Amino acid sequence: IRYGAEMGYCLKLLAIGQKDKQNRISLRVHPSFIGERNRLARVDGPFNAISIFASAVGQLMYYGRGAGMMPAASAVVADIIDVALGNCAITFRHLRLQPRDKVALLIDKIGNLISRFYIRIMCKDQPGVIAQWSKILADHQISISGALQHEGTGPENTVPVVITTHPTQQKNITAALQDMEKLDAIGGKPVCIRIVDIPEDKD
Repeated sequence: IRYGAEMGYCLKLLAIGQKDKQNRISLRVHPSFIGERNRLARVDGPFNAISIFASAVGQLMYYGRGAGMMPAASAVVADIIDVALGNCAITFRHLRLQPRDKVALLIDKIGNLISRFYIRIMCKDQPGVIAQWSKILADHQISISGALQHEGTGPENTVPVVITTHPTQQKNITAALQDMEKLDAIGGKPVCIRIVDIPEDKD
């Protein structure tokens, strides 16, 4: 988290739904680095937010308390009242839910997801280490956007190195991380977090 903050990012747990030009849907929930100036970066404590970006209106955001004793209780009680009044049947009848097998055809595989990535590796303090992991990234068609390394060494004479990438497919990153773990010059398992560039209004 500290290294991400140094690079201008804030760590948030996001649930993301996206539709591409081919109407393929990407659905996922994971920790994400987002720009520290983004409005979602300022959502903390019991507050939750929903951010929607539409081509005609730009970014829309719904913000309020969604966690904690009273907010959670009010939502549960509201659902119970809806069931008691019979509103749920009316709501779900108008949703026009599609069969699961039909919906599954619209969901894109996670390996096809295109994103930027934050990678932290613990490199042994020896010559040629940078060349080794940078070659692995190049072999998997991954371009480096930025890198961060501080002076000094940590446990077992290792140095933390942080890399951010340009947009690439998830399957490329997964394969590259597997190859990095095999390097004797890298200690432990690399840390990988997706960087989510949330669209914002330009004006």
